Amino acid sequence: MKHFSARRVAFVAIVIVFAGSCSGCALGAAGMVTTIAPMVAEGSAQIIGSQVAMQQSGDTGATKEENADKCDQLVRVPIGVEEIRKTKAGVIESRQWKIAETSGDPIWIVDRSQTEDAPEDAWQPKPGIANLLFDPPLFQMLKPGEPEYLAYAPADVVNVSDSEQFDSMTGAFGAGVGTFKWRDRTYSYVLVKHLPCFKPEKEK
Repeated sequence: MKHFSARRVAFVAIVIVFAGSCSGCALGAAGMVTTIAPMVAEGSAQIIGSQVAMQQSGDTGATKEENADKCDQLVRVPIGVEEIRKTKAGVIESRQWKIAETSGDPIWIVDRSQTEDAPEDAWQPKPGIANLLFDPPLFQMLKPGEPEYLAYAPADVVNVSDSEQFDSMTGAFGAGVGTFKWRDRTYSYVLVKHLPCFKPEKEK
């Protein structure tokens, strides 16, 4: 199966933009998906999902020293990033991460803006994740007590913003593991054990 390059994705996006068919709207899904705004067409989402299914990443993705351009792209074009874990009781919990720019290098911080009533560590149960049609199933990919970072972006694009988000994800986190859906829109997701590019804030 042929691999869709980021350049080709961007080209398709620009062509469609000139056709006048793009628009965006904010997205929130089951208390997890909160930061990206795609409009998704059918087609390559299924191709992406099938060609990378079960190819879970185990490394840190891009590094600032070796992939400065990719890391800078991630700062310019943020994507959705959630730390996901499965408890011994079989409950999936998550907390959102984002990049914060400091006087030195940017760092990853836990985004507590959406979790005012959550515990100090921001972990919250996410029972609605089961309704997002993860393929491969997210529940089966998580091991109890071993949290991972889930990054996501539009699986197919209809505008330049969608293409840039997809490039940010694949450039920094690597190729997608699979797809999930929310309100008939499809996203590609990646699982890694460590955040790429920048150091995370220290746990309190």
